[in-house]
Amino acid sequence: MSRTTRAARPNGFLREPGLLWALVFLLLGLLYSLVVPVFEGNDESWHYAYVWHIVEGKGLPRQPPDRYPHLARQEASQPPLYYLLAAALTWWVPQPDLQALYGRENPFPSVLPLAYRDNQNHYIHTDVERFPYRGATLGIRLARFLSLLFGAGTVWGTYRLARKLFPQEEWVAAGAAMTVALTPGFLFTSGLVNNDALAACIATWTLVALLNRKGRKEEKNLCALCGLCGEILPGLLLGAAALTKLSGLLLWPFAALALVFYHQDTKTQSTNKKFFFVPSCLRGFILTFGIALAVCGWWYGRNWWLYGDPTGLTAMLPLVGHREAGFGLREWFQTEARLVWISYWAVFGWFNLAAPEWAYRVYALLVALGVAGLVLFTARAARRKRWDDLTGAGYLALWALMVAVGLIRWTLTTGGSQGRLLYPAVGAHAVLLALGWREWVPAQARRWFLLALGGVLMALALWMPFGVIWPAYTRPAPLTMAEVEERISHRADIRFGEDITLLGYRVEAEEVRPGQTLPVTLCWRADGTVGADYFVSLALLTAEGLTAGQKVTHPGLGTFPTSLWPAGVVFCDRYVLPVRKTVPMTTTGTLAVGLTTFTERLPVYNSRGARLGDTFYFQGPRILVPEGGPALDYRWGDEVALIGYHLERAVLAPGEELDLVLYWKALRPLRGLRSVTVQVLRDGGYKIAQVDLPLNLKPGEVWVDHRRMPLVADAPPGVYEIGIAVYDPTGGGALPVYERGHLLPAGGLLPLWEIRVDDGR
Repeated sequence: MSRTTRAARPNGFLREPGLLWALVFLLLGLLYSLVVPVFEGNDESWHYAYVWHIVEGKGLPRQPPDRYPHLARQEASQPPLYYLLAAALTWWVPQPDLQALYGRENPFPSVLPLAYRDNQNHYIHTDVERFPYRGATLGIRLARFLSLLFGAGTVWGTYRLARKLFPQEEWVAAGAAMTVALTPGFLFTSGLVNNDALAACIATWTLVALLNRKGRKEEKNLCALCGLCGEILPGLLLGAAALTKLSGLLLWPFAALALVFYHQDTKTQSTNKKFFFVPSCLRGFILTFGIALAVCGWWYGRNWWLYGDPTGLTAMLPLVGHREAGFGLREWFQTEARLVWISYWAVFGWFNLAAPEWAYRVYALLVALGVAGLVLFTARAARRKRWDDLTGAGYLALWALMVAVGLIRWTLTTGGSQGRLLYPAVGAHAVLLALGWREWVPAQARRWFLLALGGVLMALALWMPFGVIWPAYTRPAPLTMAEVEERISHRADIRFGEDITLLGYRVEAEEVRPGQTLPVTLCWRADGTVGADYFVSLALLTAEGLTAGQKVTHPGLGTFPTSLWPAGVVFCDRYVLPVRKTVPMTTTGTLAVGLTTFTERLPVYNSRGARLGDTFYFQGPRILVPEGGPALDYRWGDEVALIGYHLERAVLAPGEELDLVLYWKALRPLRGLRSVTVQVLRDGGYKIAQVDLPLNLKPGEVWVDHRRMPLVADAPPGVYEIGIAVYDPTGGGALPVYERGHLLPAGGLLPLWEIRVDDGR
């Protein structure tokens, strides 16, 4: 590796880039933390419930919560170090309003990363949370600041890690620290109440502590330090890591490898004939891991005592749920690897607020350049026999690989494939990327490259809070009637109850196809003070009155419940209504809107005061379906796919036959006996028809599965769902079902379409 000369070293404000970027991170992280409303991050409300449980003097929470009441849910199974520290910081803050915060959950939050605004808020936010902070909001903001400090520590630790491994490459260290400091996902996560930033900080500094520095020339040799920093400090950090997250235990085998490497290296280089490898190695192991056990062992002993499992997973997994049978590595890469990728860089909220696609392309380009450069770096170092450089890169790559394997192993057990679980290796990732980037840039141009790269990353990091996060939690702006007229195409003047008027609407498409989205704008006015919360129910209905698309939400797309409306306010909402992919035939569409609670719907009146029932209907788009039926791609495991279907009629009388044709395609040899069940049922599991048939297909073969299913003669009138599943008839259960790579939360039973049973009365 070519070394930077002294003349090329940074000067002025870049003399200590690690601290500089830690400060930049703190400022940016504070911006993210202030823009994000309280409890609007992954599991943040549950993490803070853990903190508050300690503050209240109840000790550490126990599982299960229905037996030992707490609000921390599965997070109560987390190791306690972060929560103890946060409790020490917030114990003095009176928080009588905390329970009210938990009571303001949004019942209809979005659950997947969306790049448009739609119910990203998991909680309803009021002016009580505004500055100056007090009560529970103050406590949460303080705990968030603690996380920010740990995030800044990660940035500084990244710089020190690169300087120890590659002491002459100051631009690599500066670039690595800059990359961590300007990663929006890490900024967001470090601005929340959770243990991820602490886990990343401890992991990064553990990597630093496992490196020896005997002098400038030997600064990059891998080993455990002698004396205090050699065994005691790594032991303390290893214990703290295991006391922060279970993934901190990954550092233990990594540290063991580093210890073995050090003692073998010492044996090779030692001139002391009395040096014995095995006793020396055992001494290091006993001291380092003995200290680590002294720090964290009590926690794992407590778990063993309470749950019969030192990790506590036997108590945690029933709360978060196990993976479906048949979900393996292939399915993970097909369905969730991309979610890990995008959320590492920029997914916000409760994993439901994505950045625009172009932003991920920018990060993909930068990573591709870094990885390609790293390959070039490895080839050049091997050719020039720079073994120390290769060892340093291998040290980082091994840790990054172990963390990635740990994430995959965990998410094959339960759901939760999120990029933040890779942050214990964020420092290693950044140093490796910086090494790769430097290979493409001549030494004299690296300063300008660093400035240009920093400009791009800084622009993205600054834009995300204002361009992505802030709009998702902002209430709709009040409008004048002239502004309303510009947004609607049809006046309505429809009154719901006594105090709410639908002023008008706009439907943004005359035709839609299955799988597309339909934007619909509704403009509302509060004619008085609304005393309760009513949800907007908007549905796209077929000519038979079956639901081709539906959305139920608080007004303001989750942010502006009717109970918060001031009298006289006027505003518009733009709802993005997804059209079901399984609409069976071309039909005219009707839109239906109502205001509802969980138990009642408000009566609807026209402008003359005549009652219209409890729903307002207006013309929707025509739904166009290909003549042969909708093209589908629902896959059960990686074995068989439903590629289409045909439904003869969707309105039947009791006792009539349902005429249904399903088109199946085998994707690979079946792994065992398989059967297909088709059921007609409604909420509560009440069935009025079911037929099960064996499935026996060769790869690539298509089966035309024609079924005539008689409905029971006494089937009550109403709407029923056609459900389909592929299962193992020997008792292996239903196979998981995927839609274009996304696992459906259906337990293997695909809701295909609806039928209506009408007895003609």
